[in-house]
Amino acid sequence: MQFITRHEASRHQYQATGGERLAALATFLDSLRPGRLTLGLWFGNGRGCAVGLAAATEPWFQAQGLRLKGVERPSLCHPVYRESSDWEAVAEFFGLTVAEAYELFSAAAYGGNLQPAPRTVADRIRQHLAARDPADAAVCAPVPA
Repeated sequence: MQFITRHEASRHQYQATGGERLAALATFLDSLRPGRLTLGLWFGNGRGCAVGLAAATEPWFQAQGLRLKGVERPSLCHPVYRESSDWEAVAEFFGLTVAEAYELFSAAAYGGNLQPAPRTVADRIRQHLAARDPADAAVCAPVPA
């Protein structure tokens, strides 16, 4: 897997792999302030799930093609990637199955907890990457606390 920084990617319009996008999301989650992550909505009022926050606030993910539609109404807000939306968009963007996307990003995967710690979600992403391809996990090392 080739890894370049988000800054380099946005300058060169590099299309990252699903694993690289997951690694970047884990790094993004490590930098997230407490209280912003909620699995109860995609995005609204400055809060949202990992995918929604990345799509709304991080130019790198936007440059990769991840978008939010319906941001003006949090109850209607949802991710879009290419021709897909909602969970299908998440799965396609990150190179996952829909079931894998649920295992990484749904409240059910965290025992119904709507506000898991960002590090908890980041660690689950890293575990998924390590199980899928140890090379992906190597570039996704956690940021020291």
